[in-house]
Amino acid sequence: MEKTKEEIIETLGLHLEKEHNLPPLAARIYAILILTDEDGITFEDCLEKRGASKSSTSTSLNLLLNMGLVTYFTKPGDRRRYFTTAKKKNFFLSKLQENLSRMETEKSIITLVLGYHKKNSPKKYEEGQVRTKVYLDYVSDNEKILKKSIKKLESIIDE
Repeated sequence: MEKTKEEIIETLGLHLEKEHNLPPLAARIYAILILTDEDGITFEDCLEKRGASKSSTSTSLNLLLNMGLVTYFTKPGDRRRYFTTAKKKNFFLSKLQENLSRMETEKSIITLVLGYHKKNSPKKYEEGQVRTKVYLDYVSDNEKILKKSIKKLESIIDE
């Protein structure tokens, strides 16, 4: 069964809320921007589509603007701002970069703990070395994949 646009907005909004820590209204507005067929949507469009208050809508749009996920443009003779998803700071690119940073931090901390155990607790080091190596291999493999994907996305965005 095919989902309606509103159902997809809700599904995407819930995902953005849960997995990417966006507030509910900001997540729904961003989902609307991702799925819109228009060049951009106005503040009034956001109010109409979500039925939220002016202040909540303004706060959510400002958050998305500050995060670099959304930009706006104006049209000649029209004072309104038209909001659209940012092209240069792509949402996917941001998420890949965040994941890479987490992987690099994880690897650094595990290596630090491993070094500590090797020096100060050889028995613990020996017991955990095989498990730790499997996990570090996983982290290293993911780092490589993330770096490759980031490079690809950056090259697409720079075109």
